[in-house]
Amino acid sequence: MKLVIVESPAKARQITVYLGEGWRVEACRGHVNDLPDDALGVDVDADFRPTFIVLPGKGNLVKRLLKAIREAEAIYVATDPDREGEAIAWHLLKLARIGKSQPVYRAAFHAITKTAVRDAIAHPRPLDLNLVEAQTARRIVDRLVGYLASPLAANALVGRFSAGRVQSVCLRLVVEREREIANFTPQTYWTLALDLTVDGVPFTAKLHQVKGAEPNFSIREPLDKLAALLGGAYLWVGRAGKTTRQRPPLPPFTTASLQQAAAKGLGLSPERTMTLAQTLYEAGWITYHRTDGVAVAPEAQTAAREYIERAYGTDYLPSEAPIYTARSANAQEAHEAIRPTDVSQVSNDVRAEGDSAALYGLIWQRFLASQMAAAVYNVTGAQIYAGKQIGQPYPLEFRTQGRTLQFDGFLKVYEEPGDEDEDTPSDSLLPDLHEGQMLTLVTPQIAEHETRAPARYTEAALIAALERNGVGRPSTYATMLKTVRERGYVRLQQKRLIPTDEGIRLCDFLTRHFNAVLAVDYTARLEAQLDAVAQGKITRLDVLREFWSAFQPQLTGAAAALPPAPAPTPRPLLLHPVED
Repeated sequence: MKLVIVESPAKARQITVYLGEGWRVEACRGHVNDLPDDALGVDVDADFRPTFIVLPGKGNLVKRLLKAIREAEAIYVATDPDREGEAIAWHLLKLARIGKSQPVYRAAFHAITKTAVRDAIAHPRPLDLNLVEAQTARRIVDRLVGYLASPLAANALVGRFSAGRVQSVCLRLVVEREREIANFTPQTYWTLALDLTVDGVPFTAKLHQVKGAEPNFSIREPLDKLAALLGGAYLWVGRAGKTTRQRPPLPPFTTASLQQAAAKGLGLSPERTMTLAQTLYEAGWITYHRTDGVAVAPEAQTAAREYIERAYGTDYLPSEAPIYTARSANAQEAHEAIRPTDVSQVSNDVRAEGDSAALYGLIWQRFLASQMAAAVYNVTGAQIYAGKQIGQPYPLEFRTQGRTLQFDGFLKVYEEPGDEDEDTPSDSLLPDLHEGQMLTLVTPQIAEHETRAPARYTEAALIAALERNGVGRPSTYATMLKTVRERGYVRLQQKRLIPTDEGIRLCDFLTRHFNAVLAVDYTARLEAQLDAVAQGKITRLDVLREFWSAFQPQLTGAAAALPPAPAPTPRPLLLHPVED
């Protein structure tokens, strides 16, 4: 009997069907080993040697797995294809103490389909020890920060407070945004636009330049004078032009972009999105959902192109299959994007309801759109002049621009959901304008505006900021946001993240004493170093020594800044015998 070990029971049941007789599939249910809860578990003086133990409550499961391993004629460890999955595989094999005569293989697949599973089993690879080293380095750094900084924060702030390498940076972004808002002073400004007509067709032009400079009016009076002047002036078209512009589709989803789109378009929290995606992945409907790559397998592109041609026609098919590259910091390009395992299976075909079906539909639409032709717009624009005489303009320039959709392309299938913080270009149809054409002024429009403070983060916007700055891994964002909420450091109000008083106090303590290692740029740099370990470019020890050289002095400084512990209250001397 050949043995396959995966992480979840649902995945085990699905793979059992695919492999059939002669195979046994067991689930390890995630990590089986970790650092102890009641001790640091890292010997800093012995090159940061970790002590791993079998997780509490997993003793019987581990015994069953080890027995299955000893009885198997061959072992295929098929845990998730990422750093954590590689470490789980390594810990299992180390516990099993497999002899040299027993064949062991690492099978990695990015989709739970019959083809993907059988192909991974037929083409196993060795265990990637560099990935294991990267995961171990990450775990040790997280333990050192959490285990050593948290008690200092709790003592200084008198309460239950905890620090985390990435969690604290997440909190810091929310707190700093709140302070930007509190310190923001709004400024009033005024704008001038003209409602015009040509041949009876109305349109609007906005003041673009005054004496060659961008207009900046903090009071209304100058604009009132300009409006009065324009009431008796000639108005005509200066340069005018038409062009076409293409709007290419977005790449297929990564973990971070899926969480953002699901929050905006479906109202799902990142945690809920990842739970649903896990279910869809284990059911074989989508590829692996923890990824920051945007690559697409050639066979999936071929299937998508065939579907597009069949469903929408050749006009919607680009001449060549697009190639996307990730734009986020520290992206792991080797990982495939999130996509349907079979593009012919539309939302109505999946055995899912409610949010699961909606999320699958979002993934399907985004993937198919990513393989379609660009949308094409007709864009028209013109300069508008005014003056006492035609051809002798005042030192003013107005501009107008409009666009209309000429070909919908990928928009036939998918439009990225937006939110109230995003400015989306409006589509407006302009009349046919040409140079020298005379215009009629209907009315000038003077409007008062006020500069706005930056908006509080939504969960989607915070994920975008974390990804943009290379903080953490997209697969951890959902857990991170859940942690800072559950511990009472931030709260959600009208879908916006607001720091609590406890969160602000904790953030201030950590940034004052641990700024060097809890800064956004340092956290991103550490992620890059972990990737370098995974690629075999540097060692785990290189990362840990550099981290400790910055962190240890800050620990010492933070401890020294703590107020002295109060002296114990002395017991009174008993000068007289106690009477019953």
